[in-house]
Amino acid sequence: MSSPGKKPSHVMFGDYCVLMETNAEECESWYYFIRREGNEENLKHLQDQLEKVRMEIIDDYSTFDLDLEHNVRATTAKDMTKVELNSVSFNRKFDGTLKRIDFGFKSNDSNSKKIRKVCKLLGMGRIDEYISDEDIDDEDLASTNGEESDPEHIFSSDSGSGSGSESNSDSVSDDSDSEEEKKSVDVKQIPSSLMSKNGKK
Repeated sequence: MSSPGKKPSHVMFGDYCVLMETNAEECESWYYFIRREGNEENLKHLQDQLEKVRMEIIDDYSTFDLDLEHNVRATTAKDMTKVELNSVSFNRKFDGTLKRIDFGFKSNDSNSKKIRKVCKLLGMGRIDEYISDEDIDDEDLASTNGEESDPEHIFSSDSGSGSGSESNSDSVSDDSDSEEEKKSVDVKQIPSSLMSKNGKK
């Protein structure tokens, strides 16, 4: 994420790729618009891994898809962050640098295990732990106490998420397909500050 206190760049030129998160529990899809320029290599690495996962809806987990073929303009990406169709989260636009993301897939991983590994790192908006400079306007922030929220923390993850945001290259360690592992990703812990303007839940 961006450094605390740093103002968004609000970049309004260039092309953006779309990463889509679909969450089974919330029955919603969220679009994350990622600036293509300067991120080509890490975007391709992310796509190569996601293509190894078969789209499958599993309760309490998210699935992801990344389109590198069809880009959108910065103005379109910005406009999409204003759309109010979901009740949990907005679409989001990122203007900064994407870190290299490694899910640590192994050849004997089942499809459901791959989904859990991806969700452990990226589920419920944790893509913001791997990319800087989110383009968000003050009026789009929400706070339960009526105070203005910090735009750098609108999608801050729970400390037990298991994601390593301190490293430029992150991976998930190999675990068994046990029930305990399946519960390790708590996608229901979603900060009130990211809730959609319409207030539905």
